[in-house]
Amino acid sequence: MKPVFGNAADPALSSRGWFVGHFMPGEDNPLRTHDVEMKWFAHAKGETRSEWSPPSPVRTLNILVRGRFVLLFPDEEVLLQHEGDYVFFGPDIAHSYRCEEDSVIMTVRWPSGPR
Repeated sequence: MKPVFGNAADPALSSRGWFVGHFMPGEDNPLRTHDVEMKWFAHAKGETRSEWSPPSPVRTLNILVRGRFVLLFPDEEVLLQHEGDYVFFGPDIAHSYRCEEDSVIMTVRWPSGPR
């Protein structure tokens, strides 16, 4: 396989930031996989998710690229404030978020599949 390159922040992707996973178009697309999903997303200061996430069978790793971002869980809040700070959580863990500064978050989920 030849190297594949691009820019994960390219707005032309029109996939809400997701650039690796089962949902990528083209059967021969090397970014199309059922093993993992990857997302690069810029959140604006003040942005929040008003509802808890629906139950999901995946494991999730959120990594702060820049900014200040809070992951909300039913019993605790986790502040990501230094580049590289991360939070990992397992399947069926309800979560939400609050963005305290313009932030970029890299999300990795596995496995990849329809939910």
